[in-house]
Order: sequence, then structure tokens, then C-alpha cells
Amino acid sequence: MNAMNAKLFVVFALMATALAEEQAAGDTKKDKRGIYGLGYGGGYGGYGGYGGYGGYGGYASYNLPISHGVSVITKAVAVPVAHPVPVAVEKHVPVPVKVPVAVPVDRPYAVHVPKPYPVEVTKHVPVPVDRPVPVPVGVPVKVPVPAPYAVKVPQPYAVPVVKQIPVPVVQPAVVVEKYNSGWQSGYPSGYSSW
Repeated sequence: MNAMNAKLFVVFALMATALAEEQAAGDTKKDKRGIYGLGYGGGYGGYGGYGGYGGYGGYASYNLPISHGVSVITKAVAVPVAHPVPVAVEKHVPVPVKVPVAVPVDRPYAVHVPKPYPVEVTKHVPVPVDRPVPVPVGVPVKVPVPAPYAVKVPQPYAVPVVKQIPVPVVQPAVVVEKYNSGWQSGYPSGYSSW
């Protein structure tokens, strides 16, 4: 029962907060302080508190029998079914259906379509041989080569050397001349662009 009270408290606190925010958003007119109120803006705080009408211990959380001796209680009671009732459920399953679709072609032209064609396959059949058949076998044969042999290299030999020579490049000098038109003030400012 304690958990139920805590849940009710949380629900009503959230409802009171939501109502207070809606009322605060709706008040756009600002009245002057002290004209219609109680002096310096003090007033009654409203019904959204802990013990008010919408709070935990207020009147809105319980139904009080105020009628003249007649109380009507409505309660939804689940009635168990004796046996399961079959219900037809229609389930649509997408099935791809190949349907030829005519595509209009303004200029028909011949398209090469690969078709199966006969290919000759050579099938090897083993045949018994009653005599030995000479088969050429590649055997490495040593060839006499006079090694090591002398290689003549001219000594000394010429080696090309690339020598880089500095070449002076004439670059024009840029001269920036400043002219004074007489309209400028002596104080530095970002607005004197004359």
C-alpha cells in the first residue's frame, strides 16, 4: 500500500507542476505592483501545494460518497474464457512474381544475346602399351666454361660531374609611395580612408 501511495503522490505532483507551468505560460499581462494586490505583491500561493486540492492529501485523490444513500460502484471484471477461440489472422506475404512487362522502344536494334553452342571436348582414353616407348627426358648437361675470366676495365675512367653555376636574376624593386591629401587628421583612426 505504501508503494501505491508513493506512485499516486508522484502522479499528482507531476500534474500540479504541469498545470502550474500552463498557467504561468498563459499569464502575459503584467499588472503594476500595489494597485490591486495586497501591497507589495504578496498573495495567496494557490492550490498546487502538498496539501492543496490537487496534492497528495487533498480532496481530488479520493471519491467521497456525497449522494443520498446510493452508491454506484463500476468495476471492470475480466471474465475467463473456457477454451481458446480461434481467430483468423490475415497475413500478407510479399511474393515476387515474374511478369513480362512490355517496354516501348522507339528505335529497335539488334542486341547480341549469348546462346549455348557446341564445343568439342577431347576425351583421353587410357590405352595399354605392350612394349617400352622411349620418352625424351631433359637431363642437365655440364658445359665447360672458363671461369673466372678477366674483364678489362680502363683505369682511370671519366665520370661526368654536373656543376651548378649560380646565375644572378634581376628582380624589379617595388616602390610604394604614400600621398597626403591634406584631409587626414593627426589622430590615428580607422575612418580616415581619404
